[in-house]
Amino acid sequence: MTAEDLYEVAKSGEWDRVLSKMSRDSTLAAACGRYVKPTSGWTFLHQAAYFGHELGVRALVGLGATLDAQSQDGESPIDVAERRGHRALAEIMRDAVPHELWAPHASSDVRPSSNAWHQAEPRRTPLGLTVGYGGKMIEIPPGSRYYVDSFERVLVGWHGTFNPPYGMDDSPCIDVATIARHLAAELPESG
Repeated sequence: MTAEDLYEVAKSGEWDRVLSKMSRDSTLAAACGRYVKPTSGWTFLHQAAYFGHELGVRALVGLGATLDAQSQDGESPIDVAERRGHRALAEIMRDAVPHELWAPHASSDVRPSSNAWHQAEPRRTPLGLTVGYGGKMIEIPPGSRYYVDSFERVLVGWHGTFNPPYGMDDSPCIDVATIARHLAAELPESG
């Protein structure tokens, strides 16, 4: 199945099927995150917004879908959600629009980044990751801890720091108590 084929499924509102196909094929998922229908300028994200499908929106943003992508009619996915009455989803999307340093990288092979520090959840990569930040690529080595936002975008700080991300003042962007809690959860229990 191609992204074009799956777009027709998304357009019909079968989001459980779309997400199932995307979860089984990472190459297809990456293509869906960047797909734009040539005749309308609509993306998968426009379709998820149209149907008010929050899980679809979250998955696509996590793949690097552009929240402010404009259709040929000048509508962004946020505009579509708002027009269709999905106001809570529109607000979630509006809050997720990244600052330009964290804008999705042009390559679908590069994970998107974020600066939503308050949403920090730890992850550990078994294989390593390539993440876009400031137009560059940050390499996260295998076995490394990193943090994600609620869209699974990698939190990246000043100069590409990620474990934890640091600000320009050399202090962690993530609350120190949050980092300590995550580290404690990884320690083996003594007894």
